[in-house]
Amino acid sequence: MIELFGTPASGKTTFARALTARLRELGYMVEQRLSARPTERDSASNPFEGDDERHKNILFRRASRPLAEILTIARHPFVNARDIMMAVNLLRVLPPSNIISSIKISQYTSRLSHSWYQLACPTKIALFDQAFVQVMCSLALLAHVDDARLIAKALDVAPKSDVLIRLDAPLALVEARLKERRRLQSAVELMFEPDLKTSLSSISMIERLHTLLLSRGRLVLRASSVDDCSLNKSVNQIAEQIAAMFEAEQERAPSWESAVS
Repeated sequence: MIELFGTPASGKTTFARALTARLRELGYMVEQRLSARPTERDSASNPFEGDDERHKNILFRRASRPLAEILTIARHPFVNARDIMMAVNLLRVLPPSNIISSIKISQYTSRLSHSWYQLACPTKIALFDQAFVQVMCSLALLAHVDDARLIAKALDVAPKSDVLIRLDAPLALVEARLKERRRLQSAVELMFEPDLKTSLSSISMIERLHTLLLSRGRLVLRASSVDDCSLNKSVNQIAEQIAAMFEAEQERAPSWESAVS
């Protein structure tokens, strides 16, 4: 299980796509879960679509995707309870300061938990462009929590990935990317996005989370997708590390024959 984390606009989704492609080139089965914005998917899939139609599609996707995922989870009562409890336990430690944020992030966390356990498989690599560490960052900011003990407690509650990858980018570049992203977004899209100040405030929280993760013995690799050169270099280096770790894990795992005997 691999998860990326970092400030908004640091290049997590771009890196996740590139790393997935590289690992597949090396012959590994990789399941990828991306949190790409509807605006990015729509513009990539249909560049000739008009702005009005694109904005309608964005609103529809934003409203329908969570509902569809929740309905999928609801078909499995036991799994549903597990995923809901995951969200409840995390929000109990770091409760957001308003009810709207609580509802929104609890639904997101339940869906994330469902997807996480659905992809857990010892013979495959699962890669999330953002997952529970990123949720911790959002929760700590929404709850206005500055207590390292509470943040560490929330980290202990959440499922743990085998590899964490932190995406780094200079502050000036992050700010420029966020401003450009907001400039291209419609009023509808901006309703679903944090403002610039909130996004930039995550920088210090990401640094604190990184320190806490290291202190708890978690493996954190650092990467960059500032430009094509840094992206390719980071992808190749990390793909080699992950391949070596995966092969070592497969060697340690008991074979099916020995397990049944």
